[in-house]
Amino acid sequence: MVRNPFSKTVIGDDEPLCNQKSLLSALLLEARSGNNNVLLAPRRCGKTSLAMRLARDYRAECGLATFCDLSAVPSADAAADRIATALYASLSVNDKIFKKLSQLVTAFVPVITMNPDGSFSVSASASGLAKSGLDRLVSVVASLDSISSHSKTPLLVIFDEFQDLAMLNNGAQIEAALRSTIQHHKASYLFIGSRRKLLRDMFDSPKRAFYRGATTRVLPLIEPDEFSTHLVALAKESGAIWPRNITDNIIAIAEAHTYSVTAIAHVLYESTAPNVPTEDDLAEAVNTAVARETSLFTSVYASLSPQSRTLVEVLAREPTRQPMSGEYMARNKLTTAATVKKSLVALINGDHIAKDESGLITLTDPLLKRWLNERWGKQHMISMPTLG
Repeated sequence: MVRNPFSKTVIGDDEPLCNQKSLLSALLLEARSGNNNVLLAPRRCGKTSLAMRLARDYRAECGLATFCDLSAVPSADAAADRIATALYASLSVNDKIFKKLSQLVTAFVPVITMNPDGSFSVSASASGLAKSGLDRLVSVVASLDSISSHSKTPLLVIFDEFQDLAMLNNGAQIEAALRSTIQHHKASYLFIGSRRKLLRDMFDSPKRAFYRGATTRVLPLIEPDEFSTHLVALAKESGAIWPRNITDNIIAIAEAHTYSVTAIAHVLYESTAPNVPTEDDLAEAVNTAVARETSLFTSVYASLSPQSRTLVEVLAREPTRQPMSGEYMARNKLTTAATVKKSLVALINGDHIAKDESGLITLTDPLLKRWLNERWGKQHMISMPTLG
């Protein structure tokens, strides 16, 4: 059975990664040097895939690396548990280091479980030595430096959705405790997240504990020509011939947004391979790709306030540089400038919208933009009077 080459999940260690070679090399050099970095990019543009590839390459150089997802973490205690579990899971491949972990990570002990298929999984259980959630979190993060000191190269620690820690009720206290713990570490940290405004503020605001605690880098969109060449090559390796005009159009429709490109390409390959796709095939694939995101987009839309829903629909139809101008507000039936401003802040903090270099405000996800426009269009048609 031929595998669909266009994976919508994190790129596997053995899968080709398009572009980003210079950024990957720079981050690898920073990890070797024990420096800290923040990586910013729009939602679903390949941050996690790049970070996982960085971890793979770092391990290939005999370094130690761990990846911890802190998305929607409910408490400092849960964050400590996730970090400890990630440590045990990623470092269990090194017998010598794993044997030392019980001594180095004093707030937790490893729990090894045999799965029905005969494989083993590793988790963490609180040892009871640290009483509060914050104490456990500080203790397990402090242990990261101890692990680095026992290896020839610094431990690379990747925190995904790091800004979610700051969103907890005691977020400021957590930030201060972690900064004082991390700032003298030999370990190298990479902080990534899908809410760029919140993550940037953590490291760029003089009032925040992590101010200037890491170098901020931006993950650029893949250059269209290179991305198109990459799609042609992936299709060919899996037995399909894709004309360059088809792949160029995929890139244009998806605005070079990594996930959107991949989602459309995935459907197109699924529906046409091994045949050569046509423009009609592509149009149908775009519609299918958007439809498959309905559950996610409905959830995103429902999480917004009514005012933010209105504004995001308007911006999906008509991007603008002046959302609070009288003409724009009147044309799109927006209420007051204060309401628009409040909604703009909420949508930017959620990374649903962003300004480009020219100041144009638009949605960060091209598929969400299409979904909203189709949704609005259908509602509009339904509201029209019946003819005849």
